Amino acid sequence: MGIRYPSLRLLAFSNLALLLGACGPADTAGQVGTQRWGNFDVAVELRPSPPREGRNEVVVIVSGERHRPVYDALVFVRSDSEQAWVQAIEDGHVGVYRRAVLFGHRADPALQVRLQRGDEQAELVFPLHFQAASP
Repeated sequence: MGIRYPSLRLLAFSNLALLLGACGPADTAGQVGTQRWGNFDVAVELRPSPPREGRNEVVVIVSGERHRPVYDALVFVRSDSEQAWVQAIEDGHVGVYRRAVLFGHRADPALQVRLQRGDEQAELVFPLHFQAASP
């Protein structure tokens, strides 16, 4: 017993295509690492993955007890200790902070993250591994 109506057949094939597409590679976000800051987990992702010289999107995810989002922190990032700190923008009240950061050529690339919450402050360093620049 087949599908009689062409519109239903088209719908069935489009759903199959969506399902197969969902089985493909995940987002190109690259998990850089997770570090602890007091009672909080601070995870960093970079897009594209692996990161390249030039502008990369930095995503900092701050979570507390029971993986609850920490949305009342200030997050600043930079790719070099000679650069000024730039504030990451909070993406809703979900503990996610984003910013595009310019990465230059360095022998030991790293992302520096400064966190502030109330009177508490910390700086974390996440080492990076860059993809070679394409011609």
